[in-house]
Amino acid sequence: ERSKSLELAAYHKHERKVTQRFQQAALPRLLPRVPGLTFGAFYRPGMDEAQVGGDWYDALQLADGRVVFSIGDVCGAGLDAAIAMSTVRLVFRGAAQVNPDPAVMLDAAHRTLCAENQDRLVTAFVGIFDPITSLITYASAGHPPPLLRAADGSIVELWSPGVPLGLPFTIERTVNLMSMPPGSLLVLYTDGLTEATHDPIAGEAGVRRALADEGVR
Repeated sequence: ERSKSLELAAYHKHERKVTQRFQQAALPRLLPRVPGLTFGAFYRPGMDEAQVGGDWYDALQLADGRVVFSIGDVCGAGLDAAIAMSTVRLVFRGAAQVNPDPAVMLDAAHRTLCAENQDRLVTAFVGIFDPITSLITYASAGHPPPLLRAADGSIVELWSPGVPLGLPFTIERTVNLMSMPPGSLLVLYTDGLTEATHDPIAGEAGVRRALADEGVR
């Protein structure tokens, strides 16, 4: 029995290493360099024993100068969740090159998940920033709304109705517009941040307090 326990522990350790390396390879190594914009990203697993899950972030600049960004969370953890994460992220990138519309990108990922029978629910937020108009076009699939802090310190949510990807039905996605003038700070996050202490209300309040702090800018 002891031998089997050691073998099982070694197997899980190896799987965690493989999964961690896979996600590190799947996440963007570099974020876009766009004049007038600054990008930053931080990822830390929410569960040490799982090492890695299905959370992701991404940003890329299109040929016409617009910037596409996304964030999301695949239900579950481990290698299967990381594979689903990589699939959705790559579908977003591919769809953005053909038709950079947040609703179209979400629907493309939804159809892919259903077609591959991955049996995974995915929350996601997709936005497209136009540096000429300073407008963000965005849509959500049940993901926590990003927070936009204006230069005067005011904070608004980029809320949009929507259900997670991968459900056995389709809905019409709502596309919204929000202005992001110079001096603004946009914060996107997954629920792993707000639910780390198992109190999502307190977690959301903590994010808002941090964003309201002048030192954040």
